[in-house]
Amino acid sequence: MNAIARGGGMLVAILVVVGGTAGLGVALGLGATAILAGLTALFCFLAATGGPLRPDLWLLAAFAPAVVLGGAGPRLLGEVSVAASIALLALVVFAAALLPALGPRYVTVGLGLGMASVFGYGFQLSGTASPLQILSAPALAVGVVFVLRLVMGLGDPGKPSRAALADALAGPDRDSAERAVRLWLADRPRAWQARVLAGGGRYHGTAALLRDRTRAFDGEQTAAVERVLAAADEQAAVLAEAVRAKKGAEPPAVVRAAADIDLPGDTDALLDEAWDALSAVREALLVRDESIVDFPRHLVREVLRREAAGVFSWRSAQLRHAVRAALGMTVAAVVATFRPGDPLTVSFLMTTFALMQPEWRDTLAKAGQRAAGAVAGAVVLAVALWLLPPGALLPLGIVALLVGFPFLQVKPMVFNGCMVLMSVGMNATTRHLDALSVLIEYLLLVALAVGIGLLFGFAAVPGVPKPPVGQRFADAVAETGDLLSAVARRMRGEGSRREIGLRFRAAVRTHQDLVSPEPGSGEPSARQRAVLDEAGQGLRGLAASAGALLQRDGQSPTMAAFADAAAAALAGSGELPPRPEPADEEERLLADLVRADLLRVHRGAEALAG
Repeated sequence: MNAIARGGGMLVAILVVVGGTAGLGVALGLGATAILAGLTALFCFLAATGGPLRPDLWLLAAFAPAVVLGGAGPRLLGEVSVAASIALLALVVFAAALLPALGPRYVTVGLGLGMASVFGYGFQLSGTASPLQILSAPALAVGVVFVLRLVMGLGDPGKPSRAALADALAGPDRDSAERAVRLWLADRPRAWQARVLAGGGRYHGTAALLRDRTRAFDGEQTAAVERVLAAADEQAAVLAEAVRAKKGAEPPAVVRAAADIDLPGDTDALLDEAWDALSAVREALLVRDESIVDFPRHLVREVLRREAAGVFSWRSAQLRHAVRAALGMTVAAVVATFRPGDPLTVSFLMTTFALMQPEWRDTLAKAGQRAAGAVAGAVVLAVALWLLPPGALLPLGIVALLVGFPFLQVKPMVFNGCMVLMSVGMNATTRHLDALSVLIEYLLLVALAVGIGLLFGFAAVPGVPKPPVGQRFADAVAETGDLLSAVARRMRGEGSRREIGLRFRAAVRTHQDLVSPEPGSGEPSARQRAVLDEAGQGLRGLAASAGALLQRDGQSPTMAAFADAAAAALAGSGELPPRPEPADEEERLLADLVRADLLRVHRGAEALAG
């Protein structure tokens, strides 16, 4: 019910964005292109919300030219050459499919860019439109979303970052931890937030390691460790609320609980490590140092550059997905040219684009949902045509849109069925067409889109190996360890930039392949998928920290030794590298992030081995 409620709230926001932008377009004289402006604004809104204000605005500004080019370019070029128009559309879809390789933040950006381009190409304008109107429509959409996002975030620009940090501190699930790192890096990162992030990562990584160890303890030892960790979790939750507040009161002191029994090995030291991490979080909250730390600025650029370099490899699953998506969209666009002026062209092209996913299983699932929803919607519409007068189709389509949208994420099949009623009902009524003929054509186009999506969603590049889960994990760990060792040599004045570049590219490629296996490879279990996602984030974090180490001015024997120790720990020694001494604030922060990521990878290795 909460998901449905959120869907309803999103529906209201989308109606405001689409309706407001389209209305403004009509007032400005955009004519029929006003609906293009409204839908493009929707895609931009989805891509430019959810994060802190400043990075959201920067992201929207950076991709504004691409949105205008994608939304208007193929259509304008089509006036000169249909082949060139389709080629430009395929190029934009190719770029949109590559963007998620840069990180989860770019998933919605790629989706928005691709949908804006496909919609702009397929939308059949009613009446005439000048080139200026076609160009102005996506430009207006970007401008409206920019102003709207600015107004939405002015009251508390950093709220999403604090909320993500609080969620990561209160709960160790992978999604909240990854989101916290991503938003903190994208925003103007404050020093106190960096210490909270590092302390929270150390705490949850150590706590996870301790909980894994209890499998080998006796009942009394397990109960003692769980009791201590439960007390620590309660205090972490209290600290998390202080992080979430815009101006919080002084957090309570961290009161350490003791196990009061003898524990094997270094378990007592790990418990102390967990409490030290929480104490570090509280100290950061007490000081609340609002100064901006320096290293994330170049770290973000370095991470994006390395991720982009890694994806441009023929062994990259993301690159092959982008090639398949571009080819599939080319075929769909060619098919659409045989029916110029068809009002269902947009639905056909958008369905094809939505179906093609990086993983075959996801494509298959979406195809099943789309086909089942179309059939169910067709049955409901057939009954409506039998029982209701023709004039009821338009109101029925509008009601179906309002009812179906809250189910977009929770029940995609219901949403797809409602889209049948909306698309067929509105097109048949506004264009004075036979509803049954439109329905039959709609089902045939859905079947064709499903066929194209499945064909190009499954097609794999010949000769590319498809290793199992364990081998992909081992390859990613080995390449990351080699990268850390190469960085250590470079920090001693040895090695070359070319070697570092090759190591980064190999590491990034194995990280991407770890979580995005090639179609046809062995499907991981639900448990393995969760483990791989968490370990993959840890490995990507280590690569990002390696890039930050390289950005340090001059040589640093201290940090070179730390990087070597981290590589040794990753290779299987199991001992976390000691924090470097002496070290400045940036070096201590880097060390804490590396140690937290190492714990995540170790936990993943133990879970896979078990």
